[in-house]
Amino acid sequence: MATHAMSAMSARAGSFALGNRSASRSAGRCRKASRPVGRPLSTVVRAAAKPRDDQPENWELKYLYDGGCTVCNSLVKLLKSKKGHEKIWFEDISDPKYSPDKNEGITFEEAMATIHVIKSKDANVMTGMEALTALYDITGMGWLFKLAKLPVLSSAAEIAYKVVSKNRQAMGGAADGLLALGRINMEEKGEGSCTDLEGECREKPPPVDEEAEEAARAAEERRAKIAAEKEAEAAKTGGGPTAMNKNPAATSSGGLENAAREKAPTTSGSLSDRRNILGVYDMRRSKSDARALRAAPVDTETGELIDELITIPLDDSELSTVAAALTSIIKHFAWQGNVGIALPAVRVDTTEEAVNETMDSFDDEVRNMSSSMIAMEDGYAAEKLVTSGKYEEMERLRAEEKRKREKALKAKSGSARLNAPLASQSAEISTAADSRQSRLEVENYLKNAVGRDVVVMSGPEATGYGEMNFRAEKLATGTTICVCLGKTAGIALFDNGILAHNPADVERQLATFNYPRWANAELPREENTPTEEQWKRWAARVEHYLMRIEAVAKPDNFIIAGRGSATFKYWSKYITNLKTPFYNAEQGMNAAVLGAGKGASEILTLRRDTARVRAAIGHAKGLSPQKLDEEQLSAVFDELDEDNSGRLSLEELAVGINRLNVKLTEEEIKELFIEMDYEDTGDINKREFIAWWKDSIGSSGVEIIHTMNEYEQVLDDAEGTDQLTVLMVGVTYCKPCKAFSKKYQDFAERFNGARFIKVFGNENKDMTVLCRDELKVKSTPTFYFFRNKEQVHMHTGANAGKFEKFILENVKEGEPGYGSERQFEDPVEDPKKGEKKASPAR
Repeated sequence: MATHAMSAMSARAGSFALGNRSASRSAGRCRKASRPVGRPLSTVVRAAAKPRDDQPENWELKYLYDGGCTVCNSLVKLLKSKKGHEKIWFEDISDPKYSPDKNEGITFEEAMATIHVIKSKDANVMTGMEALTALYDITGMGWLFKLAKLPVLSSAAEIAYKVVSKNRQAMGGAADGLLALGRINMEEKGEGSCTDLEGECREKPPPVDEEAEEAARAAEERRAKIAAEKEAEAAKTGGGPTAMNKNPAATSSGGLENAAREKAPTTSGSLSDRRNILGVYDMRRSKSDARALRAAPVDTETGELIDELITIPLDDSELSTVAAALTSIIKHFAWQGNVGIALPAVRVDTTEEAVNETMDSFDDEVRNMSSSMIAMEDGYAAEKLVTSGKYEEMERLRAEEKRKREKALKAKSGSARLNAPLASQSAEISTAADSRQSRLEVENYLKNAVGRDVVVMSGPEATGYGEMNFRAEKLATGTTICVCLGKTAGIALFDNGILAHNPADVERQLATFNYPRWANAELPREENTPTEEQWKRWAARVEHYLMRIEAVAKPDNFIIAGRGSATFKYWSKYITNLKTPFYNAEQGMNAAVLGAGKGASEILTLRRDTARVRAAIGHAKGLSPQKLDEEQLSAVFDELDEDNSGRLSLEELAVGINRLNVKLTEEEIKELFIEMDYEDTGDINKREFIAWWKDSIGSSGVEIIHTMNEYEQVLDDAEGTDQLTVLMVGVTYCKPCKAFSKKYQDFAERFNGARFIKVFGNENKDMTVLCRDELKVKSTPTFYFFRNKEQVHMHTGANAGKFEKFILENVKEGEPGYGSERQFEDPVEDPKKGEKKASPAR
């Protein structure tokens, strides 16, 4: 359905030569087409074209010019100001109606390579200097060619041409001579017509990345080889787990059956593919505190890695460093699809306020000493350490911990952390229920850095996804908590297999794992041949931690993951007081990579469902979802709250979604319910509902779209709302696009009743298909305006006056910015050129 919509909205014919250069080396020209191979800059004879209905009388020369370039339009205005211009037919190759068939077969790309003039008398095509000479001769400016040969004028005219052409309107006819001289000089040197940052992109695309192409070929061969080896091994073993299967538990008799799964073809992924996801885990490297990214593409249906597992060391923990390493990983796998990345969880502070009053059996002995857990640490634990000769070490560790805590609190106080550049912040995420917005900020940074849809989760969450979906031994239904143990600890809570928010009380217990009493109870390393006493101390620390979580969350199962799972057999036997069953992770160190892929797949599906529900509510209110305010959202909540209790139950949410004609499965509705219930109370209050809505919408003035699904959702959101949507299409190497970016953001703030979005046509396959095949973009930047889902305007070029004029013509009375004072001058070219109204999209 969306494909038909975009086809109907297509504003141009021709090809947007962007993106996949491995498929076509000639792609990616973004207006500046290369000179046709073997074509001389001289007269070319072609078969006569059919007569045109719109051709002027008595024309002698037809000049094919680029109307999207302000410099080229300056030359047109110069020619039109001279006697004899009436004998020239000016044909704009950027016009959507331009047809090679009506212009001696000259394609858009050929016309962009150099100047073309067609003679009426014999239909001969002149190019280059010969064409320019003909135009100047017919307008009485042929004498300028002699001046252009003078060395003094030659170089000066070239510079003047580029500067004066954009300001000709203000300078008047005095600039005509310089324009004409400069254009002659540039044509003699074989240069393009302009380098105008207020026009359209004239930059050649970057050279083909041979290293990337080689990586793509190697990845394709590697995946095909792995798939063939697995298939051969499966044939030998009768289809059971294979030696090549890195995750045999996923296909064993207790897990998901091979027979129930459809084999996926080898793939480099796509942004519409939710089965094959690149899983990435930010982990601590063995025997050190250094971090590294561990990654592999994951088949989220079978739980198998479809390519090799690689590890990329990180120089530091900054988000920009993670983004750079992630880019390298994507390049290595030639990955075109979605990415799931598991980042370390933010360490919970160990202040007195961070821990509640819940006691476990370990603390019962000292209950009468103080109700403060910190006081307990000063009393009972300190006494134990004194008798063991570890008191001085405890004091040193306590002082160091206090300094770290105070530094962390200072960094987080007020808006200090929010104002810090995101790129330089540590790549960590909170697992608290109210952390959704901070996660989205990290996701958006990584999305824009790598040009793929990126889903961010914590390490424990990713590990939990891997274990819950791919372990052979199925667990009892109910609440399962995945606990990652190592130098630090982290948890993720799953409600019948669905990731839930960590309740505040459970989140506070994270602090207890690093109490000073455990200074001499670190996880032993097997290669150091630990004593039984060392294993017992570690087991006591783990038991204390799990019992505190047990007292608060009352889970049905624990899964032990992380480095602690590798030595589970040595220490688990010493845990005797825990009432909740606890199990060792089955997926080993690959669990988080598998889970990052599986989690991303499920979260992307949840977001699709969220967008559908959001759009349906917006349509019911006749407004774009982005424009619903708190009062309107409160009214929506009240409509869903059938019993007027002030809280939504799962049943009420399901009824409301069904009433909106949005078809979701019971599991999808449950996932959506848990996503809204971030306080984990079993129902949804109005505050939670409004916070969920705002977080899912986002607050950026300009949204960068990375996938076809996101683009389609933008149009779906606008349907029936009468909202103006503005789309800017660019490419990453387009200088005019970059120059206009700040102005585009300013326009978004000025006309904030409209929704402003941006895409880069060479970012990934989805965007290349959208821009080249659906929108038929020829040049960048190109701007499209939509009302509801109907395209109402299109123009090209990075001229602020041009954009301002058109948006003022398209905003309606009552919308922000309507009738506002002009801030930019009109462009040199006719501002009406390029406007096109299309038929309704659907």
